[in-house]
Amino acid sequence: MNKDYNIGVFDSGLGGITVLREISKLLPNENIIYFGDTKNVPYGEKTQEEIQILCERIVRFLFTNGCKLIVIACNTASIAAYEYLHKISPIPIVGIINSAIDSIPNNTYKEIGIIGTPFTINSGEYPKKIKERDENLKTYSVGCEKLCPMIEKGWENFSDRRVILADYITRIPKSAEALLLACTHYPLILNDIKDIFEGDILDPGEECAREVFRTLKNHNLLNSKNEKGKIEFYVSGDKDIFQKKAQEFLGYEINKIFKVNI
Repeated sequence: MNKDYNIGVFDSGLGGITVLREISKLLPNENIIYFGDTKNVPYGEKTQEEIQILCERIVRFLFTNGCKLIVIACNTASIAAYEYLHKISPIPIVGIINSAIDSIPNNTYKEIGIIGTPFTINSGEYPKKIKERDENLKTYSVGCEKLCPMIEKGWENFSDRRVILADYITRIPKSAEALLLACTHYPLILNDIKDIFEGDILDPGEECAREVFRTLKNHNLLNSKNEKGKIEFYVSGDKDIFQKKAQEFLGYEINKIFKVNI
């Protein structure tokens, strides 16, 4: 496979740009295609079968458009579809959930909180995987039904956003020393989270970028060119809201976003 091919990154909407940013910082010469399934967001309210169908379409789209590796930059999709996609994909797949577990430093905390979509939290995957690695680490999980849709629609447009956020976070005991962001949308509101939660905030994006590097290296697919890679953006729904929020977070202008129906 051509090393110049793209890294495909996808999410249910905006959240995956938090992972995209970390990948582009670590691997600036890699070409990246980002797909935000803004037409079908949020995934957290869908069934596993529905999520798998949506994810398979996206993977086929990314592979057809010259991707050499695909990142599931969505916790819900990683839990619902990683194993399925891993079996059918002709190229390597990286899921955010393994990176999230690896972002928890060893032997550092006794108790941590986890916030994510209802699907992610109800799956029980995070406590299960954390327990496999550290049976003494106690976890508290809270499903945050309203956060992802609010972030997609424009977080700052909701006057009660901090009240809603505080209601979720304060369900986690004060004894929790760290908070794991088990949804890639949440770093988009990181400052508000830091104002409410007093402990450490664990964002898996950086660890996911390192996993992408390791996977590309192991498959001999790292781009060897010295020039800066290009980034293309595709969405399935509204382009304007995505463009505004993505530009604010990434810190640069996105000249063109393609809307596709897959």
